[in-house]
Amino acid sequence: MKRLIVLAAILVFPLTTLAKVWTTVYRCDGLTPLEVIDPNRPILYRDIMVGTRLVLVISSDAPGYYTLSGGGHALWNGILQIPWADWERGQGTLSGRGYNEQWLSYQGSCLPAAGRPPVVSAWYRVKPAGVGFEFDVDRFSVAGNWFVIDYHAKRVGACHVEFYDHVSSLLVPAETISFNHVPSRDFNGDTTVDFRDLALLAAHWGSTVPADANSPGIGCDLNADGHIDMADLSLFSEYWLEPTDCGGPAADPKSL
Repeated sequence: MKRLIVLAAILVFPLTTLAKVWTTVYRCDGLTPLEVIDPNRPILYRDIMVGTRLVLVISSDAPGYYTLSGGGHALWNGILQIPWADWERGQGTLSGRGYNEQWLSYQGSCLPAAGRPPVVSAWYRVKPAGVGFEFDVDRFSVAGNWFVIDYHAKRVGACHVEFYDHVSSLLVPAETISFNHVPSRDFNGDTTVDFRDLALLAAHWGSTVPADANSPGIGCDLNADGHIDMADLSLFSEYWLEPTDCGGPAADPKSL
């Protein structure tokens, strides 16, 4: 009976030390945190424009090399993914950096604190639950930023990104990050909302816009009410001088 009790304790509490691992969402510069709507709900972020690129960083407050209470060691493993339903609608995408053909891993997404390659890795994965990346650290990992992944808002609507910390749970996300994509104010596509875009809005001012994707000025009808007026100017001004992209690394042929 004592042997069974000891075995049960090992199964319930398999690791003696657990690192706290979390994700942080930054603007495209990788330095400016994306604003949250409510400080009490830090995983619900302000609306972002279609075309916006964000940077997601996975960090830890301790090494990811654990000692098992029953003897031996284990390494941290996790997943960052877009649920399949959001992926099928084309709401958003995740992409890795610096694909390494030899190791079949996005080594550019693996930061020094996660350890040394090839054990430390960021693998592209497609599973029934979602599409994204799986991560592994090695025994030389330390507290700090472990991995970086890029996010791209593709279509208007809601999109979620799930973070699984496999040390804590294989089935339930440790975090679910929620984004809402709104129509872009960057009408000329130069990655910044500025006077050039305001000029395009002014050129269609007062127009009636048919509900047709090919209608001139359709992109300026931000509230989709068929008219370009003060309501659209108000929505436009909310993103004044906001960048959608910061000229990040060149597109990787293996990126998503």
